[in-house]
Amino acid sequence: MLVVVVVLLSAFALYHLTRASAVSDFAAATSERDRLLDERRQLTRELRVAKTEAETLRDQVAYLSRSQEIDTGACQDVKQSLGQLQAESSDLREQLAFYRGIVSPQESQAGVRVYEFRVSTMKTSPNQYRYDLVLIQPVRSDKRVGGQVELSIEGLKSGKKRTLKLDDVAVDGARNLLFSFKYFEEFSGQLKLPEDFRPLRVTVSLQPGGGQAAIEDEYEWAKIVQENAEP
Repeated sequence: MLVVVVVLLSAFALYHLTRASAVSDFAAATSERDRLLDERRQLTRELRVAKTEAETLRDQVAYLSRSQEIDTGACQDVKQSLGQLQAESSDLREQLAFYRGIVSPQESQAGVRVYEFRVSTMKTSPNQYRYDLVLIQPVRSDKRVGGQVELSIEGLKSGKKRTLKLDDVAVDGARNLLFSFKYFEEFSGQLKLPEDFRPLRVTVSLQPGGGQAAIEDEYEWAKIVQENAEP
C-alpha cells in the first residue's frame, strides 16, 4: 500500500509540474505572439504612412518638373519674342530713317537719285545673283519723275573685257526697268552670269525724261556683293 501511495503521489506531482511548465510555455508563446502582432500592426501603419509620403513626394516632383518645363518654355518664348521684336524694331528704325530721308531731304538739287543698290549671291546657283535697287527724289516734289534704268555689268570673259546688259543676264524680274514715282521706287530681280565671266563693276545709269541729264553710278563688284541671299 505504501508503495502504491508513493507512486500515486509521484505521478500527481509530476503531472502538476508538467502542467505548470506547459501553462508557462503557452503563456510565454501567447505573449510573444501578441507582441509580434502588435509589431506587425505598427509596421503596417508605418508602411502605409511611408507609401502616402512617397506618393506625395512623387506628385511634388512631377509638379516641380512640369513647372520647370513650363518656365523654361515660357522663358524661351519670351526670348524668341524679344528677338523678333528687336529685329522688327531695327527694321522699323531703318524704314523710318529711309522715309525721313525722303520726306525731309537735305539736298537741294532736284531729280532722281540711286538711294541703294545691292547684289547678293544665291544659294541655288554659284553664278546666280539677286539685285535690289531703290530710287528716290532727294528733293520734296509733288511731281512724278519718270524714265528708264540701264544696268550693265563689266567684267572679263576668257581674259577679254566684256559688258553684259540686264537684258542679257536677267532670269527673274523685269528686263527693262522703267520708273515712274513721286517719292521712291524699288526694283529687284535675279541675274545669271556666264560661268567663265568674272564681274568687275556694275554701272547703274538713270535716264530720266523731261530733258533731265542722265546720272551714272559705278559700283565695284567685290565691294557690293553680299553672301547667301535667300532664293
